[in-house]
Amino acid sequence: MARSKSTRKGAGKDVYSIVVDGETEVWYFQLLKQYESLKNVDIKPDLPKKKKLSELYDLVVDNAAEFTKVIWVIDLDVIIKEDKERRGGGKSALQELKEYIDSLEQLDNVHVLINTPCLEYWYLLHLKQTSKYYSSFKDVSKQFKGTILEGYEKTEKYYKTKNIYLLLKPGLSVAIDNAKRLGEFDIESPETGKAEIYKIFELLNL
Repeated sequence: MARSKSTRKGAGKDVYSIVVDGETEVWYFQLLKQYESLKNVDIKPDLPKKKKLSELYDLVVDNAAEFTKVIWVIDLDVIIKEDKERRGGGKSALQELKEYIDSLEQLDNVHVLINTPCLEYWYLLHLKQTSKYYSSFKDVSKQFKGTILEGYEKTEKYYKTKNIYLLLKPGLSVAIDNAKRLGEFDIESPETGKAEIYKIFELLNL
């Protein structure tokens, strides 16, 4: 159901909706919001209870009518895994995603950002330059050994105790440069390392 527009647009401050598919993204953006000076922008990380691709797409479309900008952050590992395990006919998850991306291009205030395989690949780019494709979070997290992220956990306690945003912030500009070098996501070559989440910092003028 659509929310009241009166609390979103036109209240003197731009409000960005960030639609994510995992709790780790929510904790990361909560910490970003806490420690960055966003004078004219408020951000609202949104983790829906229903996480099917179609349900996330519907939420993005609804929010586009209410918020200044809507940023949909997608981890591609689950979608690739679903396609590889798919049996029988019907539309693949990647085909479904392509249709949603094509449809959302009609909405000027929506940005779809793909991380392949996952958010932790973005963290890895803070630590080193790489274009290697990892198929899963597990494979990425092995690269954290011997770094400031050794012992990394996908828990709220870890994120808040370590303050992962501030922990990684010294390497932020390096991570952005590394992510840019990887180029744009191409739906025809999904198994390629990407961290388009860096574009959020440009959208927020950080």
